[in-house]
Amino acid sequence: MRRGFILAGLGLMMFGGLCVLEDSMLVSKPPEIQDRGTSSVYMLAGEFRTVFANLMWIKADQYHHEYLEHHSDWTKDTELLGLMEMITSLDPHFVEAYSVGGTLYSMGEKDDRRALEFLREGIANNPRAWLLYKDAAMICALHTHDLISARRYARQALNYCDDSFYRGSLQRLVHDIERLNRRGSG
Repeated sequence: MRRGFILAGLGLMMFGGLCVLEDSMLVSKPPEIQDRGTSSVYMLAGEFRTVFANLMWIKADQYHHEYLEHHSDWTKDTELLGLMEMITSLDPHFVEAYSVGGTLYSMGEKDDRRALEFLREGIANNPRAWLLYKDAAMICALHTHDLISARRYARQALNYCDDSFYRGSLQRLVHDIERLNRRGSG
């Protein structure tokens, strides 16, 4: 695990160095060349970030399974939160990392406000990611008891989901939240 963090740190330092180098190159470029689009170093850095995020996901998965060998409740594995934050900062389109992070904030840290913030950040970066809407709906319904927001999130999840298996479970979720909402207002 320690070796992985050392490699991750070295990778981040290399990425930072590339960004500094690129910025200094852009400043010294003649104005007539500066408007020709994205530079190859930034494009390469973007690809590096995605690859690095995927490697960190693999490392997080390995660490998580080691954690499960010794503990029964995976939601208590809040050390993963730092990795989920880093993965999503490297690749803001990594939906699964937002989902796991939101669950860990809500269930492990008991911080529903932060869980919803993290999921909303994921939704802003991935507006059609039904999984994030579903997670937000569950937190709103079960933890914050905000059934209006829960219904809105659940309907968005259903709207964006195109998998028939998950659509069935999302339809039941919407139905259950609406039933609870009617019961609470009636």
